[in-house]
Amino acid sequence: MESNRILISSLLDIYGALLSENQRDVLDLYYNGDLSLSEIGEDTGITRQGVRDAIKKGEAKLLEFEEKLNFYKKSKKLRLGLESLANKATLLNDKELSDLAASLAAEF
Repeated sequence: MESNRILISSLLDIYGALLSENQRDVLDLYYNGDLSLSEIGEDTGITRQGVRDAIKKGEAKLLEFEEKLNFYKKSKKLRLGLESLANKATLLNDKELSDLAASLAAEF
């Protein structure tokens, strides 16, 4: 099971453009830049509490988008299927199919 940090970072990659610029920037600094609330506040001129609120609201929106659209869930399922196909192709000594499936799986 993946961590909440990885999930939110992945959802930010998928749905980030649907957030306000402020929410997207704050979430990116927190999840991808690994900055603390205080550091983000200093960088953006927002209070620590304001940063926390932006993160919580942004997380809620990302989870709501995923609940309605399921792009992350579908892409994860597709990636796992392609990895399985690559493994089976390897067992069958079909290098071309194995390489293609592995390459496609890496895109998801």
